[in-house]
Amino acid sequence: MDELPVPERWRPALADVVHRVIARDFDGLNRDGLLDPVHASRPSQIAHWIDRYPGTLVDLPEAAWATADCSPVQDRPGTWWVVVDLWTAEEGRSDLTLESYVVEDGDEVRVVVYDVHVL
Repeated sequence: MDELPVPERWRPALADVVHRVIARDFDGLNRDGLLDPVHASRPSQIAHWIDRYPGTLVDLPEAAWATADCSPVQDRPGTWWVVVDLWTAEEGRSDLTLESYVVEDGDEVRVVVYDVHVL
């Protein structure tokens, strides 16, 4: 399936999760069910990529949505995978990406972080 732009209604939830990842609020993300439970080691792996990256991550600017994309997960109705480029103070758009699932249930939008890594 072709990749699609990230719907505007998801963007605040995604921006909030990115902010919490930048702040390394992994305990809070886990507590709130926003980290993929299948991969227990994800927080340490995510922190590893952030720490090794030669730039200071910043909150997503509006321009981030021009390169973010999504596609439905075939075997999970109402679930989409989303890839968002992360941004740094030094270079703008970076090579780091946030990979997540977005689960829609009526008006509720929930983001579940799967990974952060250099693409």
